[in-house]
Amino acid sequence: MLTLVLADTELERVPVEIQRHPSVRASARKRGRSPASILLESSLHHPALRKVPDGERRGRPDIAHIVLVVALDSILNVEGGLRLFVHTRNDEAIQFASETRIPKNYTRFVGLMEDLFEKGEVPEENPLIRMDRGVTLEQLLAKLGGEAWAFAEGGESADVQREFSRHEGDLVAVIGGFPHGTFRSPVATFTKRTLSIHPKPLKAWTTAAEVLIAYRRSQSTAGVTEAGAVARETERPARRASAPGTGTRAARRGPPAGARKRRTPRGADRPPGTA
Repeated sequence: MLTLVLADTELERVPVEIQRHPSVRASARKRGRSPASILLESSLHHPALRKVPDGERRGRPDIAHIVLVVALDSILNVEGGLRLFVHTRNDEAIQFASETRIPKNYTRFVGLMEDLFEKGEVPEENPLIRMDRGVTLEQLLAKLGGEAWAFAEGGESADVQREFSRHEGDLVAVIGGFPHGTFRSPVATFTKRTLSIHPKPLKAWTTAAEVLIAYRRSQSTAGVTEAGAVARETERPARRASAPGTGTRAARRGPPAGARKRRTPRGADRPPGTA
């Protein structure tokens, strides 16, 4: 089982200090919502983000949207081999049931996330998405169990499919949900390894897709190898049960030692009436 955690994700509602900014008020009024209830979006609230810490990387719910679509539609998830979590910059932990179908339309996704921040779980009947507040990344990983590997620029260069196939047991893959920079959380202190899958920086959704495909292929390869070993073990007793002096090897060796070659009577192989 693989657990994918999109960590330090830039998914949040508009902070209190900029809720009265003209760009925030305008976008909220256009949608008929209060400034406190809408998601922070850099494309709409860029002027306001100049006034908050880390403003250059905040307000990116689109990253979570793309990663969620890729992960929930992956073959690994369809086959029941994936758990999916989003951890936000404000230490909210969001769990997605495997049967969740994230809206492909971005505007609908934003509305869904705004409902989640307000209600804590959606939909109201048979919730598929749940949010827990006040959960640090370290606490989330400790709760999930399994060995945690972070994927980040500057990590140990590795062929992830090969590394996955060498590992026994469940794994937790931690990928950054931010546009650039490094993790805000000290991931190196509570993850076993930090890996890099390409010399150049990759988008979060590209890294997620590569990790999901590599993990599934590593499990398929391991299954084929195990099946082959079982088949070989099954064949061995049949070979031992062969009677002495029979089989292909015996045919190549010829008759057993001491056996006389039977002679054909002279002339027996000639047609009648010939000399």
